[in-house]
Amino acid sequence: MAFRKIYFNCIGGFRCRSSFRCIDQTARCDGVFNCRDGEDEYRCVRLSGKKAVLQVFAYGAWRTVCSENWQETYGRVTCKYLGISRYCTGNDHGNEGFVCQTVACFKREVLLITPAFSTSITLSSFHFREECASGYVIILKCLACGARSRYAPRIVGGNASMPQQWPWQASLQFQGYHLCGGSIITPWWIVTAAHCVYDLYFPRAWSVYAGFVILEESPANPYLVDKIIYHKNYKPKTMKNDIALIRLAKPLALNGNIEPICLPNYGEHFPEGKMCWISGWGAAEEGGDTSEILNYAGVPLISNKVCNHREVYGGIVASSMLCAGYLQGGIDTCQGDSGGPLVCEDRNTWKLVGTTSFGVGCAEENKPGVYSRITSFLDWIHEQMEIWASPGDLSTNPDRSDSLVTP
Repeated sequence: MAFRKIYFNCIGGFRCRSSFRCIDQTARCDGVFNCRDGEDEYRCVRLSGKKAVLQVFAYGAWRTVCSENWQETYGRVTCKYLGISRYCTGNDHGNEGFVCQTVACFKREVLLITPAFSTSITLSSFHFREECASGYVIILKCLACGARSRYAPRIVGGNASMPQQWPWQASLQFQGYHLCGGSIITPWWIVTAAHCVYDLYFPRAWSVYAGFVILEESPANPYLVDKIIYHKNYKPKTMKNDIALIRLAKPLALNGNIEPICLPNYGEHFPEGKMCWISGWGAAEEGGDTSEILNYAGVPLISNKVCNHREVYGGIVASSMLCAGYLQGGIDTCQGDSGGPLVCEDRNTWKLVGTTSFGVGCAEENKPGVYSRITSFLDWIHEQMEIWASPGDLSTNPDRSDSLVTP
């Protein structure tokens, strides 16, 4: 009997999840499906750093894109590869596919605001940083996000919210009852916690409400759920990879009361001590009832070193998690806030830094809230949004015409 030899060592290569095959990194994002399910052709673009500099995976490495020969069609395709489709920022025209113009060229960057629709480009269309004759690189913004009205807590010790204060907050209701929170990241997609949906994997039993602060005043017509996707490596016992995505059956109507929160970019760092904010309809005390009004509270970020101290969580907080709150207690998330947002403001833009995962009790001493760290899951989020793109926006067929390909 002959046995196929399987090589487990894939150091420096790319491991195909579907077939366990090891391929060279240069075979990634080359327009050829080298893996059985084509996973080597996903996650080929990303936005890096606080300024969202565009990078493309090409010829075996991440490369910064220069402004030479840049065309707006490239931006549209790039946005599609990030799972963001047909929503345009900076106008009130309401037209799908409306082309937002290039805003400015300043310092050593080109700032673009663009929607997404189908076209085809090749890697040869791009100029990379080592070729940047002008010294300008591309900064890309696909979606208006992270904006809210100006204002002169599971949230214990929190404050009652006002309309439009946290417009990305969603209520995830199972069979008509609020169960968890969620964060709107595009008109189609909600980020939440895997533990919210892990044992309740029935899309038709869920509904999503947004654009209100009082539960009794939630809209009569909820948004129905099309797909529930939780991280395949979620571990209920350790709470690792506690993140999930919900895809709606129809897109949210963005209107001021409902707006998306920005995802952070690759490599963004949010320092220890930075004041961030949590929100939700969770109980005001451990074992209490769900709050009727959306509460919020400010919480400082805590380093993993402090959070893993033997008197705090004793080493169980993984690098893909982060802590926020007060070691003395008093302010925290609680039951019903799970899956909801931990957001931080950066230069007037709000970003989703974490999703509420777990804690011990509510607002207890040395037991701050623990959150899934969004920057650890950007690849996973964008890949799911690309695979399950809205109908007509991005085909997952291997013969799709809008893939980044090498000539």
